[in-house]
Amino acid sequence: MNKYCFLLLFAALFSFPLFSQTNIKNYPLKDFIAPEIEYRRMDLGTGFNSNGGNNFDDKTGNNQTSLNFYLYYYEYLNLKNVQRTEVSSFHTDYASGRRKKDSIKNTGYNLNTSLWYATQTRLYRKNNRFWGIHGNLNYTISTQRSKETSEERKKYLSQNFQITPYLSYGKGRIQPIESARQAMDILLSLQKYGRLAKTPGKTMIDSLARVANRIRYKRFFDSRFKRIYQLEELDKALQNMGLVDTADMVYFANLSDIWNYALSFKRGTGIRYEGGLIPRVFSRIYKAEDPNIPEEDKKQTMTYGAFGFFSFNRMRPISYAWQSDLMIDLTVGYDFSKTKNENNENNEVTKEDHSYFRSMLNASWQFGYFPNTRTFAGITPYAALTYKIEKDADKTFGMNTGFQISSYYYLSPRLRMSFNARIFYVKSFDQNIPTPFWNTVSYSSTNNNLMRSTNDNVPFPVNVDTYESNAINYYFRFSLSYALF
Repeated sequence: MNKYCFLLLFAALFSFPLFSQTNIKNYPLKDFIAPEIEYRRMDLGTGFNSNGGNNFDDKTGNNQTSLNFYLYYYEYLNLKNVQRTEVSSFHTDYASGRRKKDSIKNTGYNLNTSLWYATQTRLYRKNNRFWGIHGNLNYTISTQRSKETSEERKKYLSQNFQITPYLSYGKGRIQPIESARQAMDILLSLQKYGRLAKTPGKTMIDSLARVANRIRYKRFFDSRFKRIYQLEELDKALQNMGLVDTADMVYFANLSDIWNYALSFKRGTGIRYEGGLIPRVFSRIYKAEDPNIPEEDKKQTMTYGAFGFFSFNRMRPISYAWQSDLMIDLTVGYDFSKTKNENNENNEVTKEDHSYFRSMLNASWQFGYFPNTRTFAGITPYAALTYKIEKDADKTFGMNTGFQISSYYYLSPRLRMSFNARIFYVKSFDQNIPTPFWNTVSYSSTNNNLMRSTNDNVPFPVNVDTYESNAINYYFRFSLSYALF
């Protein structure tokens, strides 16, 4: 009997660190209810991108490299009756590319500058039901020049303007869990270096998460005073709960490191159903100029549309390190376009009217991995099907499917590296459908910067503007960004 008691005691002593760490990591992130949050961030950054594709039918290949600069503002509000996200940006991009078909080569460059604003606002009532008022506003000016093997030179100038409001009604809420994860990281670090007096329960982790949330979003003019205040409040909370074993330099160094150098993961928990209406106005002015001919072509297009949509979000933290997010949406509607083309060479003006029925079924699943306090890696398989009917024209089915890889690493509290890559197959895909930009991948050429998934911390995610239809395409982006405040 004594022999068995000794073996049980021996096993308990050596397994205590494992059990205690497991208890902290077993905190139910999926059940966390976030306290009130008011958060603002401004980023200044640059990035290098490369993409390309090959068409197997006509043996056409293209590749493009670009350098971009952006100024990005983000604001998030999470209150009992209101949840709102606002994003605005100035973005300029210089790209050079090459296209080859048979023995004919075409080279050129693009200079694109855009201003855009997007917002999501949900006004909550009883039983997690809400009214939604969302929208995006976008202006882009683009200059393109190209040169073919035959020395033929071309110049293009285009301006795009789009305003798209979204009016919705739904049920459910996505809760941010950043503060709970950071509370876990603090406790795990103290435990690792032997400064944790006892294994905390769920209530203690909840309390520490709320302290972390409260002090993170408090504004200071001088960041040094802010850091002192935050560490004092964390230390006070830990001491009051009796969690500190030894409050020495090792304890304070670990507390400071986790608080100041661990990134704030953009993870969520919850389920949300939402449906509504999308009126849209889109305007485009396009000029084509050939230096060998003094005349220019000028094309103006005005598009009006109305769509209905339904979206489903399910964000689920599987564990401390793993996240599974499912996003599905369906958009159906009509739009009408009027095009006027002015040709100065023969002093001719032509007009065209088109009407379309458009629909898109869109689904993506993001599986994210958060192994430590600085790193994220995730993969997102996705598929989208489109169906378009144009008056007096053939019906068209389209497809865009593939997967995206995303990752980032924080070099400091403000400086981070990020990498995105995508491999996808496209065939007859209709980009001109205003999908819910907050839900999953946004395919519209004017909305690609609004692709904001819960786990995505990259200001300008991968877009699908440049691709070969009926082909396998690739895209990758590496960037450095710095948070101004």
